[in-house]
Amino acid sequence: MLYLIGLGLGDEKDITLRGMEIAKKCECFVETYTSKWEGDIRSLERIVGNNIKQIRRKDLEDNQKEFLKNCEDKDVALFVLGDPLAATTHIDLVIEAKNLNIPVKIIHNSSVFSALGEFGLQMYKYGRTVTIPFSNKLDSVRDALKSNKKAGLHTLLLLDLDAEVGLYMKVKDALKLLLDAKLIKKNDKIISGKIGKEIYYDSVSNMLEKEIETPSAIVIPGKLHFREKEYLEMIK
Repeated sequence: MLYLIGLGLGDEKDITLRGMEIAKKCECFVETYTSKWEGDIRSLERIVGNNIKQIRRKDLEDNQKEFLKNCEDKDVALFVLGDPLAATTHIDLVIEAKNLNIPVKIIHNSSVFSALGEFGLQMYKYGRTVTIPFSNKLDSVRDALKSNKKAGLHTLLLLDLDAEVGLYMKVKDALKLLLDAKLIKKNDKIISGKIGKEIYYDSVSNMLEKEIETPSAIVIPGKLHFREKEYLEMIK
């Protein structure tokens, strides 16, 4: 059986009790390439009382079937940053496992999507989410901003990363890309920050002066409810 166990947004202390109990009886792996983790694998091993092997992107994406063979006759736990199914890589893994008749159990945890309430905006008023890529190809970002704005919805912009080489897009770099593409203006007010650490509501020009920890996110607000405005004024 394959268990996908979420590690949450912080460090190894964010593991759930259920995840910890399950990991004790499994062969354990952890991936750290889908985001930036503040935890320590050795500390996680002490918490669950089991050895944990680090796994790379190619082991799950290019050698998926080989990884799943381990799950055919024993229990395997894969620790995933955030929530196990927030990244499409792991949805693909679940689909392939079920195609091979391998049972799958998901142990959920917090992710950027579930913790988004800290930005102070009503969750049901978010439109399409997109990632600002290192490639500077912003067509999908432009389309999402346009359609969300037309509907009065908020837009969550995720920032590109390559965790395997320690490369994380900074908020100021993302804003410069958006400014150059004329998708935002310097006097626009946006929300940004690292969830669980620091949240700012300010103009784009002021955001460019801030040093915000990675990984971060940016929200372009749509039509604001008066309670949303009240919350945002408290975090500016």
